[in-house]
Amino acid sequence: MEKGKWMQAVWVLLAAFSLFALMTLIETGPRIVGKDYTETEEFKSSARFFMDNIGPYVLNPLDPDKAKEEIRVSPDEIDAHRYEYGDLDAQLESIRVQYEERLTKAENDEQKNALTEERDRKMDDIRENFTDDEHVAKKVRAEKAKDIDQYMYQLRENMNSFKDTASPFSYELTDTETGKTYRSGNVGENSVYQWDFNRENGYLKASQIADDLNYSGNVAEMIPDEVRTFEGIVTVPASVLKDASQRVWDGVYHNDDTLAWGYAQFKAERTAYTILWIAGLIAAVLALTVFKFRAAPWTDNPLVARFDRLPADIAVAGGGLAAIIGLMSNEALRARFMMFVANPGNSYRFRDLFFQFQLLLYLIDFAAFVFAAVNLYGRFQEPGRFTRDLDGAYVRKAAEDARHFFLNRKLGTQMLILLAVVFLAGVGFGGATLMPYLFAVWLPLFVFIALPVLLFMLRRTGYLNRIIDATGRLASGQYAEEVPVRGRSPFARHAADLNKLREGVELSMSEQARSERLKTELITNVSHDLRTPLTSIITYTDLLKNPELTPEERAEYVGVLDRKSQRLKTLIDDLFDVSKMATGNIELDLRRLDLVELVRQAIAEHNEEITASGLEFRTNLADGPLHASVDGQKWWRVIDNLLMNALKYSLPGTRVYISLDALPGPTPVSPPDIRFSMKNVSRFELGDSADDLFERFKRGDASRHTDGSGLGLAIAQSIVDLHGGQMTIDLDGDLFKVTVTVPGV
Repeated sequence: MEKGKWMQAVWVLLAAFSLFALMTLIETGPRIVGKDYTETEEFKSSARFFMDNIGPYVLNPLDPDKAKEEIRVSPDEIDAHRYEYGDLDAQLESIRVQYEERLTKAENDEQKNALTEERDRKMDDIRENFTDDEHVAKKVRAEKAKDIDQYMYQLRENMNSFKDTASPFSYELTDTETGKTYRSGNVGENSVYQWDFNRENGYLKASQIADDLNYSGNVAEMIPDEVRTFEGIVTVPASVLKDASQRVWDGVYHNDDTLAWGYAQFKAERTAYTILWIAGLIAAVLALTVFKFRAAPWTDNPLVARFDRLPADIAVAGGGLAAIIGLMSNEALRARFMMFVANPGNSYRFRDLFFQFQLLLYLIDFAAFVFAAVNLYGRFQEPGRFTRDLDGAYVRKAAEDARHFFLNRKLGTQMLILLAVVFLAGVGFGGATLMPYLFAVWLPLFVFIALPVLLFMLRRTGYLNRIIDATGRLASGQYAEEVPVRGRSPFARHAADLNKLREGVELSMSEQARSERLKTELITNVSHDLRTPLTSIITYTDLLKNPELTPEERAEYVGVLDRKSQRLKTLIDDLFDVSKMATGNIELDLRRLDLVELVRQAIAEHNEEITASGLEFRTNLADGPLHASVDGQKWWRVIDNLLMNALKYSLPGTRVYISLDALPGPTPVSPPDIRFSMKNVSRFELGDSADDLFERFKRGDASRHTDGSGLGLAIAQSIVDLHGGQMTIDLDGDLFKVTVTVPGV
């Protein structure tokens, strides 16, 4: 072994021994250091025992005959004895039943007569109990007298034991009432302790009844305890303790000679512990000077790398466990040492294997604790290491798992109860196996509690497995089968949520397919609508390059270019507006406007188109003003787009209905909502889905022969949404109806 490691091994031995001595000093020092035997609890306890018992055994013994004469019987005691076995009829019936069987088994008339006389005598005695109180009182007094006799018998049996306990004490005590003096031993001899009983210090009170015998309570209830007072002195001669101590060392002593035994033990303990503490102090000095602690051997060995990989809380727990086991081993060694010290006249073996195992375990645990403490200190000295260790601690992970365990409190509580029942069922089965009579208790509990809980757990686990299987199939793209929802448990709610998720996924897949279709149509429509005017512009531009064109032809071509350019500009402006509105990147100039007047102006603005269209417009507008907080320019565009939509796509010769009215508000005091609606018959087949008409570049004219960008309804919808309103489309065959609702002010 290297010198450094050898020095640290010696340091471990010295430090462990010093700790052993220190723990012994902490435990036994307050009882021994600077104390005399007369200050110990053992001496005081022996003295109290002597003072408490000298009365009933020596100074003030009970006179049994006098006590029996003073026995009194109360009416309650008479009633208790009388009705102890029930009322009169019940007791008589009990006697009859007892003797009935015995009479039937009697072999001859002589036996029958004797049993009959015995039965009748008992029944007469019972009847007399219920008619004569004195008859019952005699029986009660006899029972109490028997208790007094039993008490006196125990007192005589314990007299020798008391004499052995009282042998170290000398006394001279005088009854303050009678003047009678009691003496024992030589009170004038040099004593280690003396009690003076007089008027100033208080008299010795000698009870008549000992309080530590089986029948003491019964006797104390029968007669009053006549306490007598004594004055005088009680001493413990020094020679008595010295002789008794020597007898203990020689092995010749009585078990009840507690005072002498305690004195000998105290002397032995004081000597032994003083030697131990001096040795421990020397060991501590050597550990701090000659064999100093060095950290290098503890931090430079193969175990450090393995210990460093442990999570911080596991490492701390390991060090704490080593400390706890070490303290327990220290306690066991101290108990063995104290047992040796407490038996000064006997030898005690220290060479048995169990002692050697305890000593080895103590040294190993002490070294393990030092190793853990040194390396944990070095670990936490590293910058940022504490935070990393805290993040990776098992305790933190366990706390997080526990929090997740009770994330659904009902489910967590149920699982905890299930585990507890299963655990207790297993423990109960083990106990019943060791003690078969417990099966009478365990089996009903298992059948009515544990077994239903186990079946409940199996059912829940099976249901959970089905949910997990359905989740896996859902993840793989199989959406056909629903998960059955059973009951109202957390599992059932999870199954319902999983079914909603399945429906959502199916809807999402359908919407995705629809979105892909609309995306394709959008690209096609945008390409078509932009390419048509662009193609005309390119064509007529090429035609204008011809130098032979007449002025009339050139003017005509320029007019076509202007119309197509405006058409292309309108398409691009509408597309740009829809994009801004979809992203919310637009500001509204909200003002309080009369929508009735706004609708009238819009209709008047398109009066020429209405007249030329061959359509008959029927309006039903509110008589008074209907005010709303809107952006006038944007709201004008909504109405304009709807009117243009009707003009472009209505069947010629049909009617267009326009209405504007007020709806009741959400509450009686709130302003009304304003509803604008327009109905017309479409010249083109509309299909079944009204939502498609809100799509960009979607037209009622699927062949796209009519003029327009296909963005009118989409723009109107976006403007209405920005104002917090609502726009809906209803289709009934070729009947088209659009309704716009906006909050009024």
